[in-house]
Amino acid sequence: MRIRRSLLAFASAGAIFVLAAQTCAAQTGPAQTSAAQAPTSTTEIPIQRCDRLPVVILQVDKEDKRFLVDTAATSFLNAKSFIGGRAKAVQIHSWNQTTALNANNVFIDEFALGSHVIRNVELPAIDLSAISKACGGRLDGILGVDLLERLEVTIDLERSVARLGVAPRNSSENSSELSLIFEMQKAIESCSAAFNNADAEALTSCFDPEFALSSPRGELRGVDQAMNYFQQYFGTTPHARLSMTMSDQRAVGELVWALYDYTIEAPSKLTSGRGMMICRKSENRWHILSMHESPFVAAVISRP
Repeated sequence: MRIRRSLLAFASAGAIFVLAAQTCAAQTGPAQTSAAQAPTSTTEIPIQRCDRLPVVILQVDKEDKRFLVDTAATSFLNAKSFIGGRAKAVQIHSWNQTTALNANNVFIDEFALGSHVIRNVELPAIDLSAISKACGGRLDGILGVDLLERLEVTIDLERSVARLGVAPRNSSENSSELSLIFEMQKAIESCSAAFNNADAEALTSCFDPEFALSSPRGELRGVDQAMNYFQQYFGTTPHARLSMTMSDQRAVGELVWALYDYTIEAPSKLTSGRGMMICRKSENRWHILSMHESPFVAAVISRP
């Protein structure tokens, strides 16, 4: 969807990822610290947890930063932790798709995990505060397959260690993740139908109270701002129609994020784009928590 706005499933994190899910704010294990991890040996570094999510401490320009590990995504930074950079179109890569988004690119002189160091890294920065809040701890970025490969690091979740060295990646997905993704996707289909039927009441129930939508034109926060924006499409004849195709959905704890392509056809305007949505489940219902969108086509339709 195009906006002064942002989202899906995206959710675009906002994409990824990303997409909502039950809050995971309660910590189930010992309190986490942001201190740098001491290697358990010359080749292994312990993995911390943010609720149930795997986290490692990276040294970014000599400062300790907490990064969520996602071996099926590309790496990016939390815009709340890395201020500045320059706006540009970036490519978010997943195992089966590449998606274009607008984000600030931030230049990093040095990334290090244990004794493995890479230099001169440029990464996109988007708002990851929804994921941080859901797991109950600070997250400064996503450590994806691209940096894991450059750092020559593999993740052993069974032993909760990051291993310095190259090994084949495990791409298996468990049934609980697939079940969450299926539930979320059915909920988003209902939300798309509510938009197409100009059903404001049903559409309102799709958004989380902390909903945020960002795009190159600005940002919307909260359900009221979201509905004020979407109401513009309900007064047209015929009603505007939304079509949305999600891909690369990922369950992260109790959140689900996804990449998506969308088209909104109104009587006088056609808008298409891509985004990342994050969703979470509360009160036995999925809600859209955040969307981060990049419109790439906005055409005026001439009618006879």
